[in-house]
Amino acid sequence: RDNPREDMSDDDDEGRATAADFPIVCEDCLGPNPYVRMQKEPFGGECAISGRPYTVFRWRPGNDARYKKTVVCKEIAQAKNVCQVCLLDLDYGIPVAARDAALARAANESVPSSSVNRDYAVEEISKKLAEGEDVYEHGAKEKNNELLMKLARNKPYYNKNKTPICTFWLRNACTRNDCPYRPCNGDTHMPELSAAPELRKQNIKDRYFGTNDPVAEKMLKRAAERPSRKLTPPEDTSITTLFLGGVDTEKMGEEDIRGRFYRYGDIKGIRVIGDKKCAFITFATRDGAEKAAEDAAFNCLVNDVQLRIQWGKSMEKKKSQDNSRGAPPPPPTVMMMAPGVAPPADGKIPADMPAYMAMPMPAPGGIAGGKAQYPSMDPSAMGSTGAKKTE
Repeated sequence: RDNPREDMSDDDDEGRATAADFPIVCEDCLGPNPYVRMQKEPFGGECAISGRPYTVFRWRPGNDARYKKTVVCKEIAQAKNVCQVCLLDLDYGIPVAARDAALARAANESVPSSSVNRDYAVEEISKKLAEGEDVYEHGAKEKNNELLMKLARNKPYYNKNKTPICTFWLRNACTRNDCPYRPCNGDTHMPELSAAPELRKQNIKDRYFGTNDPVAEKMLKRAAERPSRKLTPPEDTSITTLFLGGVDTEKMGEEDIRGRFYRYGDIKGIRVIGDKKCAFITFATRDGAEKAAEDAAFNCLVNDVQLRIQWGKSMEKKKSQDNSRGAPPPPPTVMMMAPGVAPPADGKIPADMPAYMAMPMPAPGGIAGGKAQYPSMDPSAMGSTGAKKTE
């Protein structure tokens, strides 16, 4: 279309405007401030993927951040469940190529790469959205995918919203006193300078369609080197207890843990240890414990807190480990000797020693290290006088 505004009717303009009241963005691009002022411009730009006019949103995620702007239309973003700004997955915060590789999903299955077929696909997506249907289908492989959980980002990454690097500073020619760019504004954190050249510039279409994405390749290579977190059930079938690590008692309690694990079977008991930040959950049957360990091994989320899960140990194995460590050695004893009489070197009481002299008393802590621990022998203790300083 030469002029989209002339070809569109008033009803079409009103429908498109109401459908784009708020952009589809991830938490990283939105910023930490829950109150954001946005600039909205209906049909203010051309979608970088479909080439159709769309409503452009522009905002600033923070005081020390640069302005963010949507680069693709709403239909294109919902077709692959990505952010309209960074084109990363909304659920896991990873590139499309990494997500599709983890799910073994074919590329370009939702939006064709050719212009003619892409226009038709966008029209079909618009019809589904108008009818209230979901465009992106979450497959069953996402439920318990180890590779996907390794790649997923659990916390927001706001550093990507920082201001760009000053180009005048790169040429050592920046003379502005109030330069808003890095590092002139005081922010010297510039990981872009040490990154690989292929990671600095990426094509928007390659990132969206999941082809030739160096960031996704690097993430997949790093995830393949990590050890597997798959839990192997112990040979002792009497073990029905699971260990949960990273339990924050301020954000969750026993009822929250029970609500997360009751679906796998009857729970016999839950023990939360707040000072250790862990919990033990015991199931009534071994089948329930195995289902919980298999399903929650890679994604055990309780009240937005990711927990670590492991199999518990049997009491016999725990006792054997404690016995293998051995009992601590007894503390040395000091005997009350008469003046001028030296104590025996081996520490044993001689047979000809009188009974009143053979009264063992516990030695002070650290006596083996040669440090005096009695208050009367410590110059810094109360009631004693330290060594005088010599001028």
